[in-house]
Amino acid sequence: MSDPLITIAHYLFGWTLITLALSWLLAGIYPLFSRSLSKLNAMRASFFTLLYSLLPLAAASLTLIALSLPNLAFSFVADHCHGALCTPHTLYMTTDTIEGIVFIAFAVTALTSVFVLMINQLLNSRKHLQALASLSEAGSQSYLLVDSRQRLAWCAGLLKPQVYLSKGLVDTLTAQQMRVIMAHEQMHVLRRDNLRKWFLYWATIAWPTVQKRRVRLNFTNYSECICDFAAAQVNQGKLDLNAVIDALVNCYSNATDTRTKTRASDADFQLQQRIRTFEHELDLQVSNSKKSDIDYLKSGFFIAGIWTITVITAIHFGHPLLEWLSK
Repeated sequence: MSDPLITIAHYLFGWTLITLALSWLLAGIYPLFSRSLSKLNAMRASFFTLLYSLLPLAAASLTLIALSLPNLAFSFVADHCHGALCTPHTLYMTTDTIEGIVFIAFAVTALTSVFVLMINQLLNSRKHLQALASLSEAGSQSYLLVDSRQRLAWCAGLLKPQVYLSKGLVDTLTAQQMRVIMAHEQMHVLRRDNLRKWFLYWATIAWPTVQKRRVRLNFTNYSECICDFAAAQVNQGKLDLNAVIDALVNCYSNATDTRTKTRASDADFQLQQRIRTFEHELDLQVSNSKKSDIDYLKSGFFIAGIWTITVITAIHFGHPLLEWLSK
């Protein structure tokens, strides 16, 4: 293998190992972090949650960049020497042993597998969207109409999202309810929520299952709450809680699956939980704005501190660890 390929393999190995370690570390801290967001509105909480989920990948990348600049990183690296070499130096990784070759091969294989899964998901999503487009018709300039008796409304697509409504839903909604639902779905389009969720999904792929589900659910709830709040202002910018709740009940109550009482009950529970979350969001929005700004600054300093500590820790322990594992 040529020297450039060996160097690339070394850095892929380092990036994978640091990302895995930081993913598990930050997943363990996530419950504490999520509680710190409870006083923030959904827009701010969503932003900080996405930043937090991207931290392992970003920190691993920044760590390897720093380690490639020894004069910059060496003050954070644990003291160690390579024979007579005790001055600042880049990563001294080798593949002279079977263990080193196995570790690096594992890292490259893992990254390649994830990349293939990502591409496969994108291709499948594209096929799904093409099939959906062929089965729908233009209901207006702002949505496509799907021939289904179920009450459905959703936003599909990453880079160019499109709103889809079912005929079963359109036929049962009043004009006011229709405006609310469209305002909600259009906010998903404007925010590129599907793209945000896609980034968060793959950024947390290495997290433990429980915390992975928790952060994804929280982010989804924040996104829905943001869109519900936007929908509440369709009446000349005035907040109308009853209009949103009425539209949500007509759109989503028992809409998931009415064939079994259990699934219908689950759908009603999720709806009630969503309404409670929306009411909590309204309370936050009308609360003291100065106090809200202070909470926002606190959370900002908190996540900035986590980012800084994470990168410094990764540099401090990552340099000797990667060199030791490659031997």
